[in-house]
Amino acid sequence: MRQTRKLKRKRRRRLKTGFKIFMITVLAVTAIVLIIIYGFQLKTVRISLKPGQYTSQEVKSYMDEKGIDNTLILWLKNKVGSSTKIELLDEYQVKLLSPFEVKISGYEKKLKGAIVKDGLYYYFDEYGTILKVSKDKLKGIPKVSGLELNELKIYHKIKVKDEKALQSVLDVISGIEQFSYHVRKVHINKSNEVSIYIKKLQVQLGKNTNLDKKLHAFSDMYSKVIQQNGVLNMKHVSEDGSYTVKKIEGKTQQNK
Repeated sequence: MRQTRKLKRKRRRRLKTGFKIFMITVLAVTAIVLIIIYGFQLKTVRISLKPGQYTSQEVKSYMDEKGIDNTLILWLKNKVGSSTKIELLDEYQVKLLSPFEVKISGYEKKLKGAIVKDGLYYYFDEYGTILKVSKDKLKGIPKVSGLELNELKIYHKIKVKDEKALQSVLDVISGIEQFSYHVRKVHINKSNEVSIYIKKLQVQLGKNTNLDKKLHAFSDMYSKVIQQNGVLNMKHVSEDGSYTVKKIEGKTQQNK
């Protein structure tokens, strides 16, 4: 009998000890989770980014919108090579300055174009997603006109009446990027024909058929026509490589 009582007491003590260990573990894990959640809330973002299209407040606003609000998780994921997706940036490094502050260094995703509406510039990326809204005009980014707009909303794709028209504009912007053209404007008309404007020259590329051939042909004659004030018709690919510039004054010149 005594042996049986001793065994029962031992079992009770083991159960109590096991329960205590279990509760301590649960409390410790809960405390760690709470510290991670509430002890590392992102409040301040410092940046060192190239080419300098965004302000620290714009980066912080994006992170707030996307729910990127934990400094420790942001830092750890960056350290292990599984960085949190930030559409504003191509690649970046995170330095943990304090539980509430980080510094982000790296390279921004280049903005491709801008739509001007109500005195604001809506800057977008290669997919047509608006990543910046500002009163300021950024150097080297072409203005886009002619699209029939439904909605412009930051961190969302441009909403238009004709998706094919938007894609035509994006294709042209992507195509001209491989050349060192300083395009100031890209315009699309109601027939989905695209023109680019460089200095005082309008280059009519027409529809996006044979776009690559047209752009390479324009590259070959670039130095000859860039100073002209007129309209270069490249709506159709010329087999002999000759295209016509209709000067604003009324004279016409052929270029190869």
